[in-house]
Amino acid sequence: MKKIKGISIILLAILLPLGARADVQVSGLADFVIRNSREKDITNFTFRGFSNFQTIRTRLFFDGIVDDNTAFFAQVLVNLNTFQLYGAYAQFRNLYHNYLNANLGIIPIPIGSYGPRTYSNKNPLIGTPLLYNFHTVLDPYNLGQNGTIAELRAGKTNRSIYGVPVIYDACWSTGAELYGTAGKFDYSLGLMFGSVSKPSLDQTRDMPQFTTHLTYNFQPGFKLGMSAFMGPYMSEGDIEEYGALTPVPDPNDFFNTGIGYEFYYSARFFEVYSEGYTTNWEYPGLPDLTALAGYMEAKYKLHPRWYIAGRFDLVEPGQIEVSPGVEEKWDNPLKRYEIGVGYKPSRTKTVKLVSQINRFDIDDTYDSDLIAIQISALFN
Repeated sequence: MKKIKGISIILLAILLPLGARADVQVSGLADFVIRNSREKDITNFTFRGFSNFQTIRTRLFFDGIVDDNTAFFAQVLVNLNTFQLYGAYAQFRNLYHNYLNANLGIIPIPIGSYGPRTYSNKNPLIGTPLLYNFHTVLDPYNLGQNGTIAELRAGKTNRSIYGVPVIYDACWSTGAELYGTAGKFDYSLGLMFGSVSKPSLDQTRDMPQFTTHLTYNFQPGFKLGMSAFMGPYMSEGDIEEYGALTPVPDPNDFFNTGIGYEFYYSARFFEVYSEGYTTNWEYPGLPDLTALAGYMEAKYKLHPRWYIAGRFDLVEPGQIEVSPGVEEKWDNPLKRYEIGVGYKPSRTKTVKLVSQINRFDIDDTYDSDLIAIQISALFN
């Protein structure tokens, strides 16, 4: 708690003086969803139990411009009776021309290309790619200090929303990012008190997780990029209260690493996004847990106000040895097919009709077929 208060004081010390001098604009994004509510779903929820398919959700944005080179941004998520700070950071531009800029505070996860499209007015569908949201069975609170194969197996049939994803977009993390542009080349270097799969507002370890994001823009409609991350991902609180190991394992000793690509192409009314990652988690008592995850998303504009879109996702966990000479996947693979049609009656409003199909390999207990209508509106 003392550390959380310390981080809050630092953020306030940075943001409040800026806010006092800034021209602040407040806006919001409201979503309303109607879906087949009897269909069970485990694949779309956040650590806090929220989902893009929930009935009502609102985001509030606070954008403050101090001067040409300094700004701050804050974002609040409102879900029914829940009020959550989503992000708050200061942005310092042109520290050295456009080659060097910085973000400091509770920042967006600084890798990948999905972040700008996470909002309902930018996302052509409703769901978040599995890569950025799906919870594996690697749940430190259930595995305790010394994980076992039996606990991993139990997690497959008794899934929770607390298993770590490959990348977690639904929360931001306290940290810093340096980024810039040189011609057609963009770069980002970040460090986070949390990690890409388990963000945190608090400094829970001595060593941060480091990130790298590199993009080359061949032309306005074509770019390729890569991201990588390396560093510890657990905190002492994840494992110290569970199990019976003495001494308690040091979370700084167990790394989460990964590397991935991103691709974007557009031509007239057609655009394609694709991302893929290979990742590895270390955990006390267990062999290294690896996974491949990725998606391909396409959108075609039928008319200035109408479009169709589709996305294919997969998460493919690696093999581990469960007994001498016997291997099995440490989690059940999952594939998702999501298609939809969208209509924009105005610049600030979007209506979507979407079908999302989730299929687990090996065990179909958590398969789901979601059908939903979403109405989203921007407001000032």
